[in-house]
Amino acid sequence: MEKANPTIFDVAREAGVARATVDRVIYHRGGVSRKTGEKVEAVIERLGYKANPIASSLASRKKANFACLIPRFERGEYWDVACQGFLDGARSIHSHDIGLQMHLYDSDDVASFKAETEKILKEKPDGVITNVVFAEALREFALRLQEAGIPLAFVDQKLDGVDYTLYYGTNPHEAGRLGAYLLTHRMDVKELAMVRLIRDPRQLADPNRIRREGFLGYISEHFPHCKVHTVFIHPDAPEETEQILDAFFRAHPLVRHITMANSRIHLMAPYLEAHPDPLRHVVGFDDLQQNLDALRKGLVEYLVTRNIPMQSHYTVSRFAEAVLSGSAPATRDNYMHMDILHQLNAHDYEMRI
Repeated sequence: MEKANPTIFDVAREAGVARATVDRVIYHRGGVSRKTGEKVEAVIERLGYKANPIASSLASRKKANFACLIPRFERGEYWDVACQGFLDGARSIHSHDIGLQMHLYDSDDVASFKAETEKILKEKPDGVITNVVFAEALREFALRLQEAGIPLAFVDQKLDGVDYTLYYGTNPHEAGRLGAYLLTHRMDVKELAMVRLIRDPRQLADPNRIRREGFLGYISEHFPHCKVHTVFIHPDAPEETEQILDAFFRAHPLVRHITMANSRIHLMAPYLEAHPDPLRHVVGFDDLQQNLDALRKGLVEYLVTRNIPMQSHYTVSRFAEAVLSGSAPATRDNYMHMDILHQLNAHDYEMRI
């Protein structure tokens, strides 16, 4: 980078680490691996960066408040795991006072989503982090944020056609295609079942649409004669789910390829365990603990996932750095690599930042 007076943000971008990591290396605060420390020191030397203790002290008094607008969650669910990363990302910027206000909405109720957006607009945070569940309502909210001069970051999934500063997540379309490949790559599949969740009655919420489209697109391309059955279950009614699945598989005994495009393949685990079939193939997404339990039992063959807490950690830390510095991030769209989990590599697998 050719720059007369390189900043700590320049060093962070060049080294591919968070600004807080550079700060730890400069002031010998620990918590950085030897390899990363050496890489940061090499970039510091190459750029000719000089730490300014006075500027660092002034920067430490900066405060910024960010709003996280995400679905409500129970312990162990996807957004519970993601929140661990949000909080860690805020703590990593220890030379700044980063406040996170969690705005949780009912993912089955667009009115709940809109109510939280009104609260955020009244609070006027320094930035907003959100995902995509109610696309049209989110589009309206994004326009109002733009009018108010409040930057927006996406995590997990982004909404094209709106102004945003940063995105961290997988490419959901490619994740869906990968799931379809893992489910079908060993045979000519004639039928398969895609299990979906019953969501809001107005059908405005569809957070897994792009992943599902990627999955179905792959099937249509490679198995044009394959019949895809859609089965709807309620996420909070296990007895009803058992009955629905039992009725479906009694009516379609040859369907042995099963998937769910959301993060809740574990909802099928009780049925799969009660009705074992050595010819069955099941692919799910996201390494929630319940999904990992199903994988390790052999009820699910593959999980397509990514480092969920790292995804949210970087969303907060890189977004905050961009807002505080007043400059655009080095990369706007940041795609997480995808992990493929199987019984053979899942026993010691753990998401770490």
